[in-house]
Amino acid sequence: AVDSVMLERLRPHLVFTPRPEPKKEVEKFPIEINSADSATLRRVRGIGEKSVVQIIEYRKLLGGYYSTEQISELKVVTEDNFQRILPQIYCDSAKIKKININFARPKELEVHPYISNRMLRQIINNRELKGGWSNLEEMIEDDIFSAEEAARIAPYLDFSIPQE
Repeated sequence: AVDSVMLERLRPHLVFTPRPEPKKEVEKFPIEINSADSATLRRVRGIGEKSVVQIIEYRKLLGGYYSTEQISELKVVTEDNFQRILPQIYCDSAKIKKININFARPKELEVHPYISNRMLRQIINNRELKGGWSNLEEMIEDDIFSAEEAARIAPYLDFSIPQE
């Protein structure tokens, strides 16, 4: 600390440089929707508070988005908003949490939005009788999924045998 008298004596020998302005963080677009937090999602034009909550809740139920088109499944996202949102987002499907269909507990299966009660019952019953499946085509043959349902759920299923 220097008093004002000493400052005046030293002033000719001092050089004061202005402080640089802090850099404003520029949001990078498009935003990856499987890892974006609520504040980041809120920066997307067309996504409001209600939409943010539903996007995150649905992401948790699904295990992540494999396609940006899935955002349109939410009731709070209108067609106009969806068209506004779409160019601002993308999804990294590698971040999806997969369900091991041969070993998942019923509670884990029943919360997934793409698995109906009928599918859940058939999965549990057939899994016990058959011992599981090695691929999705077997599940279609067993009438658990239609071809359309199978295409929709495919990114979320894992058929591997866990390593001990």
